[in-house]
Amino acid sequence: MTAALFFWLALASYIFSSIAYISALAFSHDKSRKLGTILALIGLALHSISLGLRWSAAGHGPYVSTYEILSSNVWIAVTFFLLLQWRIRMFVHLGAIVMPLAFVMMGFALMGSTELKALSPTLQSAWLLVHIVFAKLTVSGMLVAVALSIAQLLKDRRDPQQGFLTRLPSVDVLDDYAYRLVAFSFITLTIMIITGSIWANNSWGHYWSWDPTETWSLVVWLVYGLYLHGRITFKWSKAFSTWYIILSFLFSIVAFFIIPYFVKSQHSQYMVG
Repeated sequence: MTAALFFWLALASYIFSSIAYISALAFSHDKSRKLGTILALIGLALHSISLGLRWSAAGHGPYVSTYEILSSNVWIAVTFFLLLQWRIRMFVHLGAIVMPLAFVMMGFALMGSTELKALSPTLQSAWLLVHIVFAKLTVSGMLVAVALSIAQLLKDRRDPQQGFLTRLPSVDVLDDYAYRLVAFSFITLTIMIITGSIWANNSWGHYWSWDPTETWSLVVWLVYGLYLHGRITFKWSKAFSTWYIILSFLFSIVAFFIIPYFVKSQHSQYMVG
């Protein structure tokens, strides 16, 4: 069985998991909630097999092509969410937001070439591997923070004591964990930029070249740094912070999903993200 088949099976599991989570949130079906979690775990297992088979066939990790990068980003994000759900049970209904985002990202991955690509000598660096790991942790943290912010926005705009919104955590809890995840993502993004600079110096002879991907990574770092500064120093309101996190993710989409793949640069030459 090929890696592609397991990828499609994982995608199907994520889709049905999304339906189950949405049903659990909308109709308070405990069985649907459990089914959503089980399907997400099955999808993650199938996804792991897909990535493993592709890794074995290509001889390198899933970080060369757009297809591999987005697929592995989804794997990290789903793992991140399931661990969060396991540790904090009140977040289980956030699967209604996280899982649809995950399968949409997998669909976007299919827009790229699924052809196996050889690993360039430039990419054979321990610093690059560290850079990639922290890049994926950054994206995962940001994705879950956006899910928390969307849930918070729903509770802010409607009566939180009525309907399915009562099954979501309180606005204060959602805001607190969104803040924590942004802080986590800011730290991992900082490490990503530093290790990427060290790798760039080893590979290209300079730490920083104002490459579009580098520049946009710095933009995202400044955007999220401003959020943390605003929360700590200026005590931004929950409503403003919520919108800021959601809109800030647009910068992340540009930096991590558009610039590296559609703008010619040193990064796009090697398709690393």
